[in-house]
Amino acid sequence: MRQSLLEQQAATIYQYKLIRRKVIRPELVQSHILIAVILLAFQLLMYRMDGLFSWLLGFAIVQVIHLVILLLAFIRVDDAVDRRWVWGITPPWFGFKPANDIRLALYRRVHRHLFWIGLCAVAVMYPWIQPSLFISIFCWHLWLIVPRMLLSLAFRKQRKDGILRLQKNEASYYHQ
Repeated sequence: MRQSLLEQQAATIYQYKLIRRKVIRPELVQSHILIAVILLAFQLLMYRMDGLFSWLLGFAIVQVIHLVILLLAFIRVDDAVDRRWVWGITPPWFGFKPANDIRLALYRRVHRHLFWIGLCAVAVMYPWIQPSLFISIFCWHLWLIVPRMLLSLAFRKQRKDGILRLQKNEASYYHQ
């Protein structure tokens, strides 16, 4: 037997309204990729083949560091949907990103953790790794985190209980 919504005690309806959309321009994505190419050129010029190896290894190390930080950050998250992150190489969202829509407050908190704990992890490695690898790890970490932090900055005036949706060429903020 079907009941109307007014008769149902536990009915919940989610209606989100688009509050703000941030379009990511192709020029911005191209300049972001150009920075990675400049880093490669610098590594090749200064360290030759060790620089190329460090450039590639640095990217892999930063991905592992980010994965560990994400896993640690999600220990306290109650909702399993918020824990679903995927790895991808779609510009500008290189590395790990939310698989679904995510609460803005959680997005900000996770990326603050990624930024600061990632910097600390890089700093801890400093005495034991060669300079070319240190430069690569440090630059890759910043390269991966800066677009996400800029997005967080773009939505800083929005209410924290809203929803953020990341798509290939845009980021949208919704609120009930």
